Amino acid sequence: MTSAPEHSRNVHMRYPPIDGFWTWDIKRDRVYGDANLSAYFDLTLEEFSHGAPLERWMQSIEREDQPRVRLAIRKAIERRSGFREVYKVRSEKMGLRKILAVGQCYVDGMGEAALYPGWFVDLTQDAASEEHSLREIYNHVEQAKEIAQSIGHDMLSYLLDNIQEEIQQRLGDKSRRRKSS
Repeated sequence: MTSAPEHSRNVHMRYPPIDGFWTWDIKRDRVYGDANLSAYFDLTLEEFSHGAPLERWMQSIEREDQPRVRLAIRKAIERRSGFREVYKVRSEKMGLRKILAVGQCYVDGMGEAALYPGWFVDLTQDAASEEHSLREIYNHVEQAKEIAQSIGHDMLSYLLDNIQEEIQQRLGDKSRRRKSS
């Protein structure tokens, strides 16, 4: 049996922290959201508390992503299914951000698309954060490789060595990109 603190920790490791929530009343074409959603999509809290048309919300999505996002929303409504898209949004408060948006289309008693609640996570990372994560992974793989070698698992050790080479290549690409910037 898992203890409460351990269970809580495991939940947070599997699911990223959610940065904002929304509910879209499809029939009335009104999107309601929280303060974070307001900041990311350049809408006032009043617009979200009274409901903003979806089109107003879409204006903050980068132009190159809009057709793909519109199609994914349309498919989710037609299929009465889920939505999961990564795209960029731009706002005065937050600047340019990359987000993962996840939603679900729900139907009314007549089987018609009615509500579309969802949430989003900010995926924007700076290069230093990504580089730090890659270095940590490299160190963990090094430890796993040492254990594999100590118990005589040559093939596993070989595979872990290949993983380390891949990480080094990614780290090399990052430093080259930074120098050329």
